[in-house]
Amino acid sequence: MASKKYRLLELPVLAFFSKRLYRDIGRNWQGVNLAAYLFLLLAICCIPATLHQRDKILQSLETGQVDLLNQIPEIRIQNGRAAVNATMPYYIRDRNNRPLAIIDTSGSMNYIDDATVMVMLTESKLIVRRGRNLFNTFSLSGIESLVLNKHIINGWLNDIQKTISPLSYGIFLMLSYIFAVLAMMLVAVVGLIIANVLHSSLSFKDTMRIAIAAATPAIIVISVTSALGFTLPCGIYPAITLLYLIIGIKSCSTQADEKKVDLKAVLRKKSSSSLEETA
Repeated sequence: MASKKYRLLELPVLAFFSKRLYRDIGRNWQGVNLAAYLFLLLAICCIPATLHQRDKILQSLETGQVDLLNQIPEIRIQNGRAAVNATMPYYIRDRNNRPLAIIDTSGSMNYIDDATVMVMLTESKLIVRRGRNLFNTFSLSGIESLVLNKHIINGWLNDIQKTISPLSYGIFLMLSYIFAVLAMMLVAVVGLIIANVLHSSLSFKDTMRIAIAAATPAIIVISVTSALGFTLPCGIYPAITLLYLIIGIKSCSTQADEKKVDLKAVLRKKSSSSLEETA
């Protein structure tokens, strides 16, 4: 078995155009851990997508944050009892005037009967919706003294916004890696079928390596388009990967053909040399 001709660091660039690279990956990269390469590639390429999504989330939060915060009254909880200086029941509404939260410390309301309401605060408990007809109820009895107003809640929201980038990046990276590994296994199976059709001797491990290389251009394109703030139709990325997969497998099949041609050429050369010596 020949030694590999290309290095791992060359893969992100040469994967776009080099048939020799795909041939080398399929035939000679036996001991290369491309799973680690895939993770590192995603770790780099997830940065633009994460920043773009973070900006969208922050913009959405800031847009709705001001309207909601201005509606929040000062809430004082003493010895497990909530008190609010406002007419009861007090509604907090969204832009479309739909109620999102209810505050009623008068005792006239004890359950949520509006499908749009997510939170309800009574004198002694907090009710939070967790499903269509499912609710969690939290008693205020354990709270000795607490004051809530729009300034305090705004500070909490600002702290949450600061943690969005690292938290969303970690979650996005792990989900992307899990999805990519599963997708590469599927692509490798497709590659194995294509290899059998082309009468290639590639194994599943070989097609798996080629599949990861074939996915590299699509992953980089996703990263670049995310950084520029636009996306291509979703079907383009699998099509790019499939195209490079076919190119990679055909490149490996071509190697065997070239060896056969070279062998015939050598035999012809030897035959002609023998005839010349005889003459």
